[in-house]
Amino acid sequence: MHIKKALITAAGLGTRFLPITKTLEKEMLPVYNKPVIDYLVDDCIAGGISEFVVVVNQMSTQVEEYFSPKPQLIAHLKNLGKHKAAEQLDHLHEKAIFTFLVQDPSLGYGTAVPLLTAKDHLVDEDAFLVLMGDDFLYNGERFSETNVMVNHFLEAHKETDAQGLVTCIERPESDLHKYGIAKVHTQKGLAYLDTLVEKPAPGTAPSSLANISKYIFTPTVFEIVQSQVPNATSGELYITDTATLLAKQAPVTIYTPQSEYLDCGTPDSWHRANVVVAKSKLS
Repeated sequence: MHIKKALITAAGLGTRFLPITKTLEKEMLPVYNKPVIDYLVDDCIAGGISEFVVVVNQMSTQVEEYFSPKPQLIAHLKNLGKHKAAEQLDHLHEKAIFTFLVQDPSLGYGTAVPLLTAKDHLVDEDAFLVLMGDDFLYNGERFSETNVMVNHFLEAHKETDAQGLVTCIERPESDLHKYGIAKVHTQKGLAYLDTLVEKPAPGTAPSSLANISKYIFTPTVFEIVQSQVPNATSGELYITDTATLLAKQAPVTIYTPQSEYLDCGTPDSWHRANVVVAKSKLS
């Protein structure tokens, strides 16, 4: 099974970062010297992903601009003799194929809606990655065959006949109420998803495996999300529900990464991500 495409969801409004996200999109918040989303892209490219479908909201322009050519700026840098800087900018749009899609508000809201938005670009693939645009797994950007996140994803998926993969990390008991927690069963030494329990009450979590919303799906997922019922409380379509529904009809394996998980979804976690990356780069 060959996987060459990744869907990155970047359609949120970044409300937890207001007022800065009034002018700076959440996925473009800097971690050291580049935006959050570029860490995802570079790791995927190192793992053989060559095409990205990025779903944005109606007001978004910055992510597309970042991965698009900017010839006037490049020419200006070259005129100033800053050739290395010019090469860096050229590399951004040349390193992969990017397709940007605006999420249609008529499709509703929620983490599963980007799947509906991107369906026509993914339905003919063997399988594809789905990644959130505001967090990443960090390996010090030492991209080798043994420590590229995507390589581990793909190997874990190839070992099974699974129709999906959900990425989880071990979290302490005190933190489990903050996450979707996986209930799993084991078969031939591999963990498979039974269900994802969203933010369980203290003491009720079915495991210590917290979902970090990095997935592999095959096109069978589109049948599920198209008939999926929105959450009764929020009215949103959750991708965690999509994964649970898929697991009821086909194997969905669990992958637990070794790289450090850096969540940039809140000001506190974004600050921590900057500290971790800066220490790595400066050591």
